[in-house]
Amino acid sequence: MANDWNKRILSQVVGGTLDSVAQEMSAVVTRTSRSPLFNEAHDYTTGIFDLHGNKSRLVAQAPGCTLHLYAVVSAVDRLVEAFRYDLHPGDVLLVNDPYYGGSHSLDWTIVTPVFHGRKPVLLPAVRSHMGDNGGPVAGGYNPRSRDIWQDGLRIPPIKLYERGEKRRDVFEMILGNNRLEHWLEGDLDAMIGACRVAEERIRTLLERYGGDQVREAIDSRIAYTERRVREEIGSWPDGTYTAETFADHDFQGRRDIRVKATVTVKGSDLHIDFTGSSPQVSGFINSPLSNTTSFAFVAVSTCCDEDIPINEGYMNPVTVTAPLGTVVNPKLPAPCGHATACVGAEIAEAVLLALAQCAPERVGVNAHKLPLAYSHGEYEDGRPWVNLNFFGYTGGAGAAYGTDGWGLYPPVMTGVILPSIEMTEYQYPCRILKHEYREDYTGPGKWRGAPGLEVKIQHLAESRTSVMMAGVRNTIRGFCGGGNGPANQVVINDGQPGAMDVPETVFDYPMPPNGIITFQRSGGGGWGSPLDRDPEAVLDDVRNGYVSVDGAFRDYGVIVREDGKGGYRLDADATEAHRSRLKESKRK
Repeated sequence: MANDWNKRILSQVVGGTLDSVAQEMSAVVTRTSRSPLFNEAHDYTTGIFDLHGNKSRLVAQAPGCTLHLYAVVSAVDRLVEAFRYDLHPGDVLLVNDPYYGGSHSLDWTIVTPVFHGRKPVLLPAVRSHMGDNGGPVAGGYNPRSRDIWQDGLRIPPIKLYERGEKRRDVFEMILGNNRLEHWLEGDLDAMIGACRVAEERIRTLLERYGGDQVREAIDSRIAYTERRVREEIGSWPDGTYTAETFADHDFQGRRDIRVKATVTVKGSDLHIDFTGSSPQVSGFINSPLSNTTSFAFVAVSTCCDEDIPINEGYMNPVTVTAPLGTVVNPKLPAPCGHATACVGAEIAEAVLLALAQCAPERVGVNAHKLPLAYSHGEYEDGRPWVNLNFFGYTGGAGAAYGTDGWGLYPPVMTGVILPSIEMTEYQYPCRILKHEYREDYTGPGKWRGAPGLEVKIQHLAESRTSVMMAGVRNTIRGFCGGGNGPANQVVINDGQPGAMDVPETVFDYPMPPNGIITFQRSGGGGWGSPLDRDPEAVLDDVRNGYVSVDGAFRDYGVIVREDGKGGYRLDADATEAHRSRLKESKRK
């Protein structure tokens, strides 16, 4: 018994240490990188893998950009396959190719092997969204892309360092294909530095406990996670549950692209089948298998307790089928540049809508239908800048059982941090004129989604902007009777001659100095019937400016009146009578 307890304790010590190492890696990237995407927005993920047979296993991961959660697993596997018999101390590996375990080519993965007993045993990894990726357009999002090469530079598995020596020719090739060279080399150094710090910490761990004991502790921790996830799945009724949702368009004329998910629960096993999804499309929303799998796992993970350690054990009970040649598993050379937003959002949404039929109290919160608009121009010294306009994407977090939507980012971007307004205005020639909640702009429900926002961003210098709309016709979905979110809206050159309310997409649209982009960003979907929401909670929302008096009556059947003192009061008797009539009419 004592030996068993010692193993359990060691498993917690080793697991906690590796979690701390992953978090330290994240801090290193934040504090040493150059790009605001890293040091302000934190659009990256750090993790640690081990080698188990011929594949890698996720061992630990720091909070980061959640949509990277499992896509990085595929990238590490492809790197291991490419260099399995050619790994040496001091090597640094890189890949970004969507068809080699990537998601879209803007996400780059750096891996370094840690050796013990002359064998590679653990693999620190960083996956980050880069500010530019070469190719035809600044910023890497190309709505006119017709193939993977028009998405940007493809980087298959390569070595940046070999046996500790920097491959300068490879670095120069990569830097020469990037508009933001002044950021890129520093960001790569930050990613590599994080892996090297992790290597030092891991060596200390291995020297203290030994390779065999560390490996046994990792096995135990993964088994613990798997057991917890299987207990959750096993509590859901066996059966097959199907749902579908749609992306508005592919930015090249194809509309209403279907994502269909059939979820089968059998004991503690879960199978997700995307058969019935639309064929791959011409536009750049096709989701490579690694991205599809990642969004499916993200959906499942949101249905499990948050105290379960994130590691390979999450994936073992879940299998995924995605037919080749579809929008969820395209054939080369289909473009994939926008897949992490569209159709990634629809993949997670379809899985959650299916799970709502067997685990209704576990689903919700997912919402990621981003109205993406990025701008680019030049600083006064001629250097290029690319601004992803992060403030315009905030909002969209949906409700879940027992809680309203919260926060400014939806859960698939949980680890991404809203940049400070002051630093954004310092780093780019822009002003954030407005960033505030908008009244009556969320999905109603027994628990409502997070409020939507209105955002105005002004670029002081001449610039150009491309806009990719989503969530206009097929808006953010509510769950279990909750209302859907409203439509997103983007207006460019707002308030000036030539202002345009973007219907679907515009490409490289010229904006004069002081041009303004206005975002109306949908709030999240609701959970449960709005007629079941606590009237006092609706009154609080009116007082806080989230819901108008008319909205309280229209969406919730709650009658709020002015109190004569500049405030509001609830008319409880009138509300109860009105709701009774509404519920009776629904039953008929």
